[in-house]
Amino acid sequence: MNINLIIYLLEVSVLTSIFYLFYRYLYFKLAYFTWSRYYLNFIILLSLLIPVLPGVFNYELLNTNIVQIYNNSNLGNINGLINSNNHFANDNNSVFNPAFFVKLFLIIWISGIVRYVFVLLKHVFSLRKLIKYGIKFKENNIIYVKTDFPGSIFSFLNFIFTNKQFDQLSEKEQAQIINHEKIHVRQFHSIDNLIFELFRAVFWFNPVSKLIAADIKIIHEFIVDNVLTQNKNKTDYSKLILKLSSQSGNLMTVSHFSKEEIKNRIQIISYPEKEKIRKRRFKISIPVLILTIFASWFIMSSTNNYFKIQTDEKKVFHKPFDKKSYKIISPYFENKKINTVTVSHKETSYELKSFSNIYAIDDGIISNIKTKDIFGLKEITIFENLSAGFNTEYSGLCQSFVQPGDSVKRGSVIGKSGDIGLYPTVNIKLLKNEKTYNPENFY
Repeated sequence: MNINLIIYLLEVSVLTSIFYLFYRYLYFKLAYFTWSRYYLNFIILLSLLIPVLPGVFNYELLNTNIVQIYNNSNLGNINGLINSNNHFANDNNSVFNPAFFVKLFLIIWISGIVRYVFVLLKHVFSLRKLIKYGIKFKENNIIYVKTDFPGSIFSFLNFIFTNKQFDQLSEKEQAQIINHEKIHVRQFHSIDNLIFELFRAVFWFNPVSKLIAADIKIIHEFIVDNVLTQNKNKTDYSKLILKLSSQSGNLMTVSHFSKEEIKNRIQIISYPEKEKIRKRRFKISIPVLILTIFASWFIMSSTNNYFKIQTDEKKVFHKPFDKKSYKIISPYFENKKINTVTVSHKETSYELKSFSNIYAIDDGIISNIKTKDIFGLKEITIFENLSAGFNTEYSGLCQSFVQPGDSVKRGSVIGKSGDIGLYPTVNIKLLKNEKTYNPENFY
């Protein structure tokens, strides 16, 4: 199972948490609520994009180092566990099997997404039912729906929902409520809510996603409160908020008139922060935000460079074929128990594209070439003596471009694979002093 997705999910979660902490401890208390709304949307987009920007993070390098770290540990036998396509192979004999934990994480993660999406769809269908059976009329592209639903008065997309309790309010209070919900509709607040709930569904394992989804709803209310109380009687509006506070519903995708943060709303309405203080704090927040973004970018880029240095140091040999032309069919392993039998596969078998070039993995001398006749097909094995005492066997080839005694250069073409239907695998075997090694750990 590909682990790049898991790495990406973790990176997005870390970035979201960093940006959110900055917002919560510095930016949240600023009374620029529209900017706060834009900021929360921006950090979601930024967190999703930064890990996939070119040069920021290299998943292949990280996967290679996971192999190397695991290989140097005592957790189990890494040989054959992760192949060159960044996929875990099966290794049931390992004490710690990453393949199992990757699959387990993905199963739990997908189950969480299904649960959250199911709840979200349940609420959407509940709204559809209210629209279907409610009394409707349209005015200025806004559809008003009067229902028997005993919950709160709310808006969703271009719908404003009212109930029987709404009729018990005075005309002035009804007008205030309708104006309140109109602002939600015209500023597309329910679109924000849907985006943040979908983000929460995908990143449900990160508690910050829940906090952001809750904060965007609070910010929506602050925005509307600020618009409605400009040059108007703030006392009457505050009293109306208190009066309706007991009518909060629990539909997670809608914009509610009243919130848990009733006290904070009334305080902000009644005692707005002084404009000079707001501007000063806002000006301070901008460079801090920029520094936070660049710091995150720098850290991830530095991590990428570190992995590149570490990986390049361990790439002893040249790849024997083009990078994207193969996949591992049978990995290298030693002394693996299958049922009650202990077996070894002391070479790595690859499936290549038909007639792929085979390259010398290092400078050396061709010591021997063997040709085997298999049902009329000639299968060639090339033996190369390398520097530092290593020897390599390239078997399963269709053509050879070298002869015994030839000197070959690292990366030079020494042969070709055959038609994939007739020559299904090419095998690479690496030896030193009669001991075999996993070639994937050396290039």
